[in-house]
Amino acid sequence: MGELAALLAALTWSATSVALTSLSARTSPVVLSGLRLGFGALAMPLILLASGETGTIAQAPAGTIIQVVASGALGYGLGDTLYIAALNRLGMQRTFPVSMALYIGLTVVFGVLLLGEPFTWGLPIGALLIGAGTWFIIAPAPPNEPAPPPSADAGPVALAPPVGLPPPGLAGYALLGGVGVTWAAATLWLAAASGDLGAIAAGTIRTPAGAVALLGFALAFQRPALVAPFRSRAHLGAIALAGVVGTTIGSLLYVYAVVTAGAARTAILSSTSPLLALPLSIVFLGERLTRRILAGTLLCVAGIVLVVL
Repeated sequence: MGELAALLAALTWSATSVALTSLSARTSPVVLSGLRLGFGALAMPLILLASGETGTIAQAPAGTIIQVVASGALGYGLGDTLYIAALNRLGMQRTFPVSMALYIGLTVVFGVLLLGEPFTWGLPIGALLIGAGTWFIIAPAPPNEPAPPPSADAGPVALAPPVGLPPPGLAGYALLGGVGVTWAAATLWLAAASGDLGAIAAGTIRTPAGAVALLGFALAFQRPALVAPFRSRAHLGAIALAGVVGTTIGSLLYVYAVVTAGAARTAILSSTSPLLALPLSIVFLGERLTRRILAGTLLCVAGIVLVVL
């Protein structure tokens, strides 16, 4: 059952990225990220009570709580916001595999360098494959390779980003790099500071921290954008569903998989999420799959598997 939970977690992350890509066309990244985390945080206390980890929060030192909160603000607050902005600018097929590969690769490499985690030869080989895959996905196509024609049918999602997306450019590269760096930094910070806090207990602290930071910023500087989603029940419901499915259910499935199937097997199975995202992006977002993106995604997944072995 643990292996199935890991695959379901990967599927929920892929499906949530489809929803976020569509919603980002009409919602500020800060507001979308904050509301998604806010809705996801509502169910976390119930999961915490069921897990039996409530006592670990009460016993944790104040310094641990502060650092876990800060890691949530960094990873969820800044990292997820950059991720949503990249989805809107670059599309899901470019953003999802590159972000996941950079995040996992950087986390494992700096876990070895900074936290003394064990070194394997899969790290440098996997890093090379991730680098090659990333280049295939985001580098401009050669002049003799025609760009995919625009799709006449953008799929069931009405407000998907344009199919014929331009090359990333400097801002696009900065977004992708920022996502990988902030997610990895937040994870390493959490690993170094969490102490005896359980995974669910830490998540229960981190998720609301990210939501409060983002919604507070939106309330101060983006009030019209914050109010806009509340004018449409369907829009707000879609954001809530993305929060509950991606943040709450996805995280719970991942934690269950780690406990029952082991961390290494869970990491390998969940690394299939970029592959699961490809058909979803075609069906629901109308994005066209090119040979370069397919090859790059396969290289990134192979690199992730080697890194986590």
